[in-house]
Amino acid sequence: MCLRRHRLQRLFSSFPEGWPGIGLIFLRLTVAVNAIICAIDGLVGPNGHAISAWAVGSLAIAIGAAIFVGFLTPAASAAATVGYLMTGVSPSLMTEANNHISALTAFNLAAISASLVLLGPGAFSLDARLFGRREIIIPEGRVQLVDDSQENSALH
Repeated sequence: MCLRRHRLQRLFSSFPEGWPGIGLIFLRLTVAVNAIICAIDGLVGPNGHAISAWAVGSLAIAIGAAIFVGFLTPAASAAATVGYLMTGVSPSLMTEANNHISALTAFNLAAISASLVLLGPGAFSLDARLFGRREIIIPEGRVQLVDDSQENSALH
């Protein structure tokens, strides 16, 4: 049981608040907005009618939206990292629609995405709401537990 909780805690960061949390929002927005813009450019571009363009574009929009709201950020950022690295390495992936992204820009976005994999989403994310640490408040007084079977037999 303890081992499972330890793995979950490793997958997600400590969800920093304040200025570090705001910095993570800026990192997430940078990656997400670029992914969504590249996807839209690919969908409305000259090869936008191809099924592969729709599949890749839809996946990129989904990844960008997940990073934008901070949902499963390590997995979505890892997918974005792979996508940006493939775009930077392979000139054939640089279609006419998204040729405004240079290889250097693709590698920079891959580095930012990789940093999100390692840092996590921050406190201002859906992941923090779903998987963040919880505060357990223990009441000060003693709580007396009542056995229902004894209480019901006394009433009859």
